[in-house]
Amino acid sequence: MPPIIWPEVPTFAHRSEQIVFEALCQALSDEDAILTNLHISDPQHGDVEIDLVVLLKDRGCVVVEIKGGHIAFDGKNWIQSDRQGPHVIFPDDQARKNMYSLRNYLLRHWSQGNLRTDWMVSFPESTVPDLHSPSLPRHLIVDKDDLLHALSRMRTVLSEQSRIALPSYPKWVELAVNALKPASVYEEDADVVLQNNLEYIRDLTHQRSWVLDLISDNPRIFVRGPAGSGKTWLACEQAVKWTKQGKRVGIVTFNRGLVTYLKNKVAELPESERPAWVGTFHEFAMYMGTSAGSPANYTDPVDSFASQLIEAAENLDDDKKMDAWIVDEAQDFLNSWWQVLELGLKEPGVGHMALFGDDKQMVYLNRGKPTGFFAYVRMTENIRNSRQIAAAVVPLHDETVTSRGPLSFEVEYIESSEETAIADADDVVERMTDEEGWRTGEIALLTTKHRHPEHTEQIKNREKYWQGLWAKEDVFYCTVGGFKGLERPVVVLAVDGFHDEENIKDFLYVGMTRARDMLVVVAPKEIIELIKGGVRVPG
Repeated sequence: MPPIIWPEVPTFAHRSEQIVFEALCQALSDEDAILTNLHISDPQHGDVEIDLVVLLKDRGCVVVEIKGGHIAFDGKNWIQSDRQGPHVIFPDDQARKNMYSLRNYLLRHWSQGNLRTDWMVSFPESTVPDLHSPSLPRHLIVDKDDLLHALSRMRTVLSEQSRIALPSYPKWVELAVNALKPASVYEEDADVVLQNNLEYIRDLTHQRSWVLDLISDNPRIFVRGPAGSGKTWLACEQAVKWTKQGKRVGIVTFNRGLVTYLKNKVAELPESERPAWVGTFHEFAMYMGTSAGSPANYTDPVDSFASQLIEAAENLDDDKKMDAWIVDEAQDFLNSWWQVLELGLKEPGVGHMALFGDDKQMVYLNRGKPTGFFAYVRMTENIRNSRQIAAAVVPLHDETVTSRGPLSFEVEYIESSEETAIADADDVVERMTDEEGWRTGEIALLTTKHRHPEHTEQIKNREKYWQGLWAKEDVFYCTVGGFKGLERPVVVLAVDGFHDEENIKDFLYVGMTRARDMLVVVAPKEIIELIKGGVRVPG
């Protein structure tokens, strides 16, 4: 295993610190460690910032103070010249103070006693001769010419302190790192992370109202935005606005799971703000006294119900028609459906329509688009998914999306196969709930092709199945297509194949962005490489 590096992705205030860090990392052994920019509060020395802490399993600990720029010694003072001009520095005093602070901190926070510790100073952008300084002898300096042998120099310095024995515990380096690094809230309390993130996302979502204000004078609008941009919330807000204006408003979408959310959302509104009708397009077909066929046959290449739908819409009584339509996930609609909705308006061609969608989530091929003039608005911010999830899906789409979501848990990838992905995903869920403390109601296990056996059993009672999503008591099992437009704090995505090889990227994009805070992808190696941008497939 590689040496321990903390933080795993260090940030450096100055290029000089990175130079020394990189030189040391190349020479560290598997059981060594390096910590960067460590902050310690010391009773004697106050707040202390240490540039580098190097822990060598067979030697001890070295605290390194780094000074970049041009370094010179005038016989009395060390002088650093950088962008701020020349100024006197005290690198030996800082390094010595930092060493004592770190050693005392460890004594208070672990059980291994006094650690063999020394200090060194590095001038990685200057060459320094032996100046016979009693306070900073040459063997404690790593200059530009010493970088290749910096670790060897540290070993030599620590060997001179052989009177202090190393800790007897073989994994003392790991103990020291755990004692020195602050605990991560992501490791300590997932519930706190989820709640804080949810409040942050809610606030960002409510700020989206400016989008509707921007286009409020337009009777027909089409708002496009990436996953996590707040489209469904905007759809509900627009429905309320038009309802308050006295319009008879209908909200329609394809996805049955999304409709359960919309119906629950509408039920929470005051009666005066509730839209007149909410449902799937298939439910609207029933409302008109006809059928759009089974949603299970939605991907049939021939729209065989188009003529009877249009005829039913033409004959629909005026008191059943709408003044305005809100369409969520508009990219899912067939050409005939747009004609039906138009005829379902009291004033076809004039009545209000607000559409919300994302072409990158067009996982069903050969969909249609509405005709006529619409005021188009494109949103480019993802406010729902964590920064880590938003970054993970970048290779899957070619549009620039700004991530404004919260920092959260790192995306986890588990190599599997199409045949074993579902079983391996079950193992992940078991680990997360039994060992890591995640609540079952926070997790959705999504599949890309076949239904999970639990999904197959639960869907027999469709109404109870979808209400289980909002009860948030158990793991929710669904396919990516069925979960489109929805979210869960945690998603375990089992990539068990695809129905259509032409839109793999879009399907993965939809599945991964259903996770708000934590995402685990269980997939074949080639799919993981695709997600990470390593290979190309059609789509």
